[in-house]
Amino acid sequence: MKRWSIQARLIAGFTVAILIPSLMTIAVGVKTIDQQVYALAQAQINSDLEGAKEFLRNYQERLKDAIRIHATRMIIYGALDRRDAADLGPEMGRVLKAEALDVLTLTDTAGKVFYRTCNPGLVGDSQAWDPIVMMVLKDKIPVSGTIVVPEQELLKESPVLAQQARMSVTPTPMAGPAGKTVETAGMMLKAAAPVFSPSGRFLGVLYGAILINRNYGIVDQVRRTVFKEEQYKGRDLGTTTFFQDDVRIATNVRNADGTRAITTRASAEVAEQVLRRGLTWRGTAFVVNDWYIAAYEPLRDVLGTTIGMLYVGTLERPYVDNRWRNLMVFLGITLLGVGLGSFFAIMMARRISRPIRAMAVAAQRVAQGDYTQKVEANTHDEIEYLAESFNRMTRELTRATQELREWAENLETKVEQRTSELKAMQGHLIQTEKLAAIGKLAAGVAHEINNPLTGVLTNSSLLLEDVPKGNPMREELQVIVDETLRCRKIVKGLLDFARQTKPQKQIVDMNGVVEDVLNLVRNQASFRDIAIETELDPKLPPVMADRDQMRQVVLNIVLNAAEAMPAGGSLRVVSRREPAAGQAEITIADTGPGIPDEIKNKLFEPFFTTKKSGTGLGLAIAYGIMERHKGTITVESRRGKGTVIGLRLPADQQQDSDE
Repeated sequence: MKRWSIQARLIAGFTVAILIPSLMTIAVGVKTIDQQVYALAQAQINSDLEGAKEFLRNYQERLKDAIRIHATRMIIYGALDRRDAADLGPEMGRVLKAEALDVLTLTDTAGKVFYRTCNPGLVGDSQAWDPIVMMVLKDKIPVSGTIVVPEQELLKESPVLAQQARMSVTPTPMAGPAGKTVETAGMMLKAAAPVFSPSGRFLGVLYGAILINRNYGIVDQVRRTVFKEEQYKGRDLGTTTFFQDDVRIATNVRNADGTRAITTRASAEVAEQVLRRGLTWRGTAFVVNDWYIAAYEPLRDVLGTTIGMLYVGTLERPYVDNRWRNLMVFLGITLLGVGLGSFFAIMMARRISRPIRAMAVAAQRVAQGDYTQKVEANTHDEIEYLAESFNRMTRELTRATQELREWAENLETKVEQRTSELKAMQGHLIQTEKLAAIGKLAAGVAHEINNPLTGVLTNSSLLLEDVPKGNPMREELQVIVDETLRCRKIVKGLLDFARQTKPQKQIVDMNGVVEDVLNLVRNQASFRDIAIETELDPKLPPVMADRDQMRQVVLNIVLNAAEAMPAGGSLRVVSRREPAAGQAEITIADTGPGIPDEIKNKLFEPFFTTKKSGTGLGLAIAYGIMERHKGTITVESRRGKGTVIGLRLPADQQQDSDE
């Protein structure tokens, strides 16, 4: 099996630790940027739609105000009052031109045409069918709105208007099933106002209208008002379209040849939501020859009937380009951060692994008999301390070896000076001395190695706290610390459980014992996310007990509660007196997962544990201590509801009565 060097493992660990959050950051960042750009585009198109609607409302109000003002002119009400239209022609024509109207007509009180500016030869027909004229006749107040006028009515006003409104519907792939192939009716912005005599007598109705079909001035005004003539890469940024039903009748969207893209139909999806359901449609749409972020709003007449749609759209390309620019900047910054992080990770891995590798080489040479090895490590941390311990060990080995060599030389000199009769005994003595020296050397070596290794283990615990989560060294350090502590815990637990130390009883305040234990554990790492609450009865009677053993009982239970809440929780300790039973009671409650019913009866059995690193002696020791104090220990627990441990001890009756 191929062995990885510490440097390679550190670099791999650092790389994973850097790449995983970086990839997560990139994924979240890309999604966030995309959502933000889309939200910005939606907010902008909503604003544009509101601007277009406001422009249309203002346009209708201005038209209504103009008609209302002209309805008060003497030449208008005078002609109606006299029933003489001879002088109306020039003035009505001037008003028609000044207000840029397509229609300007005067009716009597029954809605019959009294004078028609664009077709003065046709009078006497009724306009009472028109909902706007009808509302003025009824309420005698000015009214404006959008209506659809049939072809025969357009012909009455002007054959030119009928021709302007007439258009062949162009087949459109995304549209719904084909309906009519020719659109003959016209959509008008229309306003009407009552005409009164100076005495207040109602004389008739004056109405004016503008045909929207092929009227590009209105849509261009909307675009100039809403989009400020902004362009992007030589193209108009925003567009506006009026639909009569689902047919484009006026637009500033242009075909590839530069002509206005009228007579085409809206998609079936848009028509269904806007025309049939009366809802606003917002989204991304391909309009004629490019993608737009679009909004379609229902157009309704004065009776609330949906007669068409108002469309505003802005090019999607600026938002797409902006999104990619932001993404490139974000990815560049992230990749730069990953590069810098990787560079520093490699440098740190080399800095950590270099002295360790040097110690590994030196240890191998020591094993081969070269005790002169020395490791230099100026890291000012635990690695430097380990190197110093290694150097002390090699010095001791060198010294011990030198002593052995000197003793051997002395022994050889003495053997040469001895007589032949004592050679056998001297050889035995020499062998004995050698064995003793080797034993002393082994003891000294063990002592000298044990001390630095103890220091290494102690400092490994400190190093573990400094190594960040996710670092691959943390797992190795944790194994060293955990296994050492586990051995010590097992031995200590066995001794404590087997010893059955007799309590050294004295008067003990259990509130003080609880506070001592909580002060001891409060700042431990396992209690950082645990809220500790206490409710200690100041009148809790004292007990006759061994204070140290009581602290051990409370400490074992508190530590078990903390281990049951690795993700944090609440620990509540309550003390109270039970005068009837003559007892002092301590309850310790946690908000952990609770204890299953099937193992409750085994909690106080020696060596029974559900923890990987536990010995199963903590609660057994606590149970034995409570028995020797003639007290009781109880457990109440439900799955998912936490656990409550109760401790009850006989109160010191003499002290309790003195109170």
